[in-house]
Amino acid sequence: MSVFDVLHQHGPWRLAGFALALTVFLLLHLLRWPLALAARLLLAAQTGLDHRLTNAITPETTEYVRRTAHV
Repeated sequence: MSVFDVLHQHGPWRLAGFALALTVFLLLHLLRWPLALAARLLLAAQTGLDHRLTNAITPETTEYVRRTAHV
């Protein structure tokens, strides 16, 4: 089915509505990319900060602590 068949069968307003819906869909995805990038950058910053704070707070030990369940 071609665009002209859709235009003939459903009219120009339906075709314009479909084109508008497709355009809005694509614009929303273009807006999502910077937000997803910002979220990944915030995650990386939080992970690095968490690692540094954990290393600063926990004492340095020379012995290896074995974490096993005593059954």
